[in-house]
Amino acid sequence: MYWEEFKIGQTYQVEPVTLSEEEIIDFAGKYDPQRIHIDSDFAKQGMFGGIISSGYQTITAVWAKWIEKGVLGDEVIAGTGVDKIRWIKPVYPKDSLSAEVEVIQTKLSSKGGKGTVTFLFTIKNQSDVTVTTFEITILFKARG
Repeated sequence: MYWEEFKIGQTYQVEPVTLSEEEIIDFAGKYDPQRIHIDSDFAKQGMFGGIISSGYQTITAVWAKWIEKGVLGDEVIAGTGVDKIRWIKPVYPKDSLSAEVEVIQTKLSSKGGKGTVTFLFTIKNQSDVTVTTFEITILFKARG
């Protein structure tokens, strides 16, 4: 989609993704090796009562489903920033994560031919509880 096709308030639904305990431990072992993510015995003694997903894994798992949706195509030039990440509730193995993605800002570049779109991601679990939110700004080609 080109920059002009995005309108403030537009929303998209992202298909659910479920993370297994094995996937959580594997991801964390490579990218976020905190014991709360990789050591079941340690995690059971902590405030969450068990292994939880890395917040970065929560974001990337939903991001992959967003990309598969096909909204971002060859008109994307680059991502320009991620802001206001909030990890609100823990994500446990077997939680089903879905997201609503809302266009919250559009801005045409003064140089023409491109513009940015800022999206708000609200990630919820199977109980409709918000677990993570973040904003991402992407630079798109413009038609005009």
